[in-house]
Parts: sequence; C-alpha cells; structure tokens
Amino acid sequence: MRLLFRITILLTSFLFACQPLKPTDISPPTVLRELTPSAAETPVTTQTTIVYPSLATATSEEKIKTIELPEWVKRSWTGGLLVLPYRDAAGGRPSKSILVNPDNGDTFIVDLQKEFYHYYWRNNEHVVFFHEGDCKGSPEMISELNVFTSILQVYQAKDHPEYVVSCTPDSGDEIVRINYEHSEATVEFVEPSSGAISFLTNPDDGVTDISIEVSAYEQYVAVVQFDGDFEFPDFRLPVYGNKISIYDLRTQRLVLQYSEEEGILSEVSYISYGNLAYMRGNTPCLIMIVSLSKKCIHNIPNQFPDATIILSEPDYAVGRLGFLYFSQHQGGYCFYNIFAGGIGCPTDYLPAFKNQIIINHSLSPSGNYLLVEYDREGCPVPWCGHADESRVGLINLTNGELFELGASDQYYLGDLFRPLHPDPWRPRSFDEPS
Repeated sequence: MRLLFRITILLTSFLFACQPLKPTDISPPTVLRELTPSAAETPVTTQTTIVYPSLATATSEEKIKTIELPEWVKRSWTGGLLVLPYRDAAGGRPSKSILVNPDNGDTFIVDLQKEFYHYYWRNNEHVVFFHEGDCKGSPEMISELNVFTSILQVYQAKDHPEYVVSCTPDSGDEIVRINYEHSEATVEFVEPSSGAISFLTNPDDGVTDISIEVSAYEQYVAVVQFDGDFEFPDFRLPVYGNKISIYDLRTQRLVLQYSEEEGILSEVSYISYGNLAYMRGNTPCLIMIVSLSKKCIHNIPNQFPDATIILSEPDYAVGRLGFLYFSQHQGGYCFYNIFAGGIGCPTDYLPAFKNQIIINHSLSPSGNYLLVEYDREGCPVPWCGHADESRVGLINLTNGELFELGASDQYYLGDLFRPLHPDPWRPRSFDEPS
C-alpha cells in the first residue's frame, strides 16, 4: 500500500467538493517514438558462473556468489528497475532473470544456472527466487539477489531468514478475511492484539460478501456484496456484486453503503487515503469516504462507448486514475485526469500498438513507466483467455519512448493474474529521492 500523504491532502480537498468534472483534451507527449534496440542494448549474459552447491555440506563461501551487475542497476533509486524471469526458448521453467533499465532500454541477464518457478521482491534491495518445488507446496531451495551489493546468496528454504511468501497474490491484510464456510460468505474481523475473531458483517442477513479491499493503515475495508442468493462463477470469469459497503475498522461499524442496479466489479482499489475507486457496470466511480459522497465518471464510457473498461492498479500520482479499455479490435491503457476530466492514452500514440489489445500491464511505483503485454487477439484476464503470440513492451511515460522486449514466452508470464503477478518493479522506499 504505497501512499503519499501529500496525495491524500490534494485529492481529499478536491474530491470533497464533489464538483462536476469537465472533459478537456490531454495533448500527447511531445516525444513519442518507437525505439529498436541497438546492438549496444542487446541483453548481455553475465559471465559469472553460479554453481549451486550441496547445501548440506557447503561452506558459507560456497553459498555466496558475487555477480558483476552494471552500475545502472545499483543506482536505480527512482523505482525504475524492472526484473522479469527470462528464458532463451519457449517451454520449461526459466533459469535466468533479466534486469531492465526503463530509462534507456538497457538490459542485463543474470544466469542463475538453475530453474526457478516463482520470484518476488522481498524489499527494495532483494529479489527472491524459488527452486525445486511448485506453487502447491514450498520450495526446497531459495536464492536471493541483492541488486545493490551484487551478492547472490543460496539457502535451503528452511534456513531463509525472512518469511517466504506464497506464489498466489496475497494482500497480507490479516485483520479481515472472508469465511466461505457459512451458508453465505461473511467477513470476519481478527483482533490484532489478541487474535480473537468476530463477524464484521452479518452471516445471516441474506447478503453474500464477494471480495474485500483494505485501505492504508488498515483503517477502512471495502466489501463488494451480493444482496440475495449468489453462486460464485468459474475462477476465470469476472465476478460482480450489486452492493458496496465500507466499514471503519477502528470501530468495526458501517460507514456508508451504495446499492447499484448495474453490476459492481469485485475488484476495487484505494486511489489515495480514504478515496476508493470501483466499477459500476462500465462506469468508474469514486467514493470519498470522509465526506460520505460519490462521483461517477461518465467521460470514460462516453469516449469508449463500445469498449469494456477495467480499472488499473492504484496510481498514486496526484489526480490520475489509470484504466484499460478494450473492444474486439483495439484496446489500450489510459489515464483520467480527476481535476480536469481529460483522458490521455499513451498506448494509442505508438505505432506498435495499432490494431493491438493491451491484455496485461504493470505500472511502476513511481508512475513513470508502464510495462504492457499486447496482442491482436485476446483481452485482459479474466475476461478471456491469454493470446498465443503476445509481446511485451516497456513505455517510458515521461517522454513516450517505447522499448519492445520481445515475445511473452521469453518472460514466463502467466495468464491467471491481472495486473502482472508477481509485481516485477523494484519497490520504492520512502527515504529515497523522488
């Protein structure tokens, strides 16, 4: 939950007024050019040989290797370092990881010399790789790369000093959870100090709780609900409710509630402290929790009348809401200016995306870079299946430069999660320069 207090203050002061938003045009970036990587930008495989020892008998020196990483990797203090799994050919698990500089397209391949099936950023310094296992269980071996010291350390999983996360997305919000064992799925509150469990929503009110999203500092929880009998559809289908409720977790009381005639998508997100975005049918809506008010943004479906609209993951840039749109033959990534009401779509200005559909994406923590997966067919998961010949591109949003990274198969991208999971961007820390 990466939030900035200055964003909160600006957004809250504006949104509380709840004034109508007037559409304006957003000019395209002054520089929008497609780049073909030169020979100098071609990925260079590290020459360091990484030999995985028998950990039961290995010395401490054998468990630690040094990789000569480029200086731009070590200087990536602006949330601008991308790490993706990489393989030379389609099929099988990757044994390499590619590091990408989104400012100029420079790449560097780290050859781990051993297949891995999952990876993630443990913090803004360490990337963790899982070896010998699968997502149904736990890894047998873990390697961890420090991108600032260039040290790769190998562990037996049981000896890793930090908590090991699972393969599947996990909000980490243990203060609330949905219990599906009741006749209707119900939200439970877990008391942080004692672990005592109580019902946050009524288990016998005829309302099924579909999804939850917790705000920063665990102050509010938004619950998407269905008033009446509900059957959860197939996992790969979008899930909709007809009611959204917000509870204050400090008092465990209902703050506000909206019922909608059009379906409410189960995926919601806090765009700032105390401001929630959700989809009502094909129209994004903003809830200002403190002022107990709501504003739905009709400019977006009006501009894309025949397209499906999906909210992006939160972008904490002041006054900006990201979203995907897609129809049968075209789909892109756009930003909506909350203050001016204008819409700008960086993918629409780039020739590489003509007649393409953006099927997946990942926005960097700084909001300056956008990783996209695109194809002529398919659409964002779970609305339809993954395309067979999709490609990956990286956009520098500050100047509009595009770096085409190649076929998705090279990067071992799954088709079950949107936005991309695990998050491939180096997380920011609040003490680094912005």
